[in-house]
Amino acid sequence: MRISVDSRFRGNDNKGLNSTFCKCSMIGGYLKSPGKKGILLLIVMLPLIAACGSEKPSPPPAPAVATVNGEAISLAEFEKSLTEETALAKGETPLKAEETESLKEAVLDNLIRERLMLQRARDLSLSVGEAELVARIEEIRKDYNGQFGKLFGDGGIDLPAWQEALRKRMLLEKLIARDVNAKIQVTDEEAERYFNAKRKVYATDRRVRVAQIVVPDRERAEGILKRLKAGEDFGMVAREVSIGPEAARGGDLGFFERGVMPEAIDRMVFSLPAGKVSRVAQSPYGFHIFKVLGQEGAGGRKFADVREKVIADLRKQKEAEAYKNWIEGLKARAAIRINRRGKS
Repeated sequence: MRISVDSRFRGNDNKGLNSTFCKCSMIGGYLKSPGKKGILLLIVMLPLIAACGSEKPSPPPAPAVATVNGEAISLAEFEKSLTEETALAKGETPLKAEETESLKEAVLDNLIRERLMLQRARDLSLSVGEAELVARIEEIRKDYNGQFGKLFGDGGIDLPAWQEALRKRMLLEKLIARDVNAKIQVTDEEAERYFNAKRKVYATDRRVRVAQIVVPDRERAEGILKRLKAGEDFGMVAREVSIGPEAARGGDLGFFERGVMPEAIDRMVFSLPAGKVSRVAQSPYGFHIFKVLGQEGAGGRKFADVREKVIADLRKQKEAEAYKNWIEGLKARAAIRINRRGKS
């Protein structure tokens, strides 16, 4: 991996000046025409000569925060991602200076990894067609029980931007499935050894029964959380405002084990005591508030009872390790240049 770090960024400082010089030189050439035609040209061109004298060089473009194999990651792109991640990370308290710096590094690393993967997808001629995108949108639409359209427009989410973000996510999923996951295999013997080493993990999983309220924007979610903290009934508020398909049931999602929800949500709901309401959490579907309605403890199991889950868990572990090695390989073969001043 070739990584260079610039503390100084050189833009194309002379570009605007050279452009001005060329225009004025061309006009000067016309003025050399002799006789009456030359006088006529002089009269016509005087306003243009004055304009040349007052023209200022255009400002240089904003520096890139990094380049990946010659492709720039712009400051605007970095700042947009940083703003989004900061909103997710800070919760109810502002981030400390060292936490902000750490987050900046993580955001930049994510953008570099994404750019590497998009370049790899391009090299393999992978794409997401319109029919694939429409089919995925229809799958997502079904989860919202007729409320999907409320996410957009007045709901606060820009539909074309959301569609493009979904298309990019689908492309990266397709790339990882082809380049990484397709090469992973798990035998029964491997799975049983894995099970025997982790028997406690495969005891009857602890389960929680959770209700949720989901809305399309954070400001609305924070307002709803204040209502709940003031004592309003969670189920009634869910029926009133939630856009999730379970809203008619007061937001009740039923019982589920670890691994069903995204990891960040899992950590949140499994750490809450029964009867407690969570803080606001974001997912691709919107902004959520959870309440734990009940909990169940764990018990013992045999390999045959959990074979499919063990195989899935071991596959997931192997895929994660393979992905890490794969992305490091992409980095090792790439020319990456980081402009520290550009992202400060």
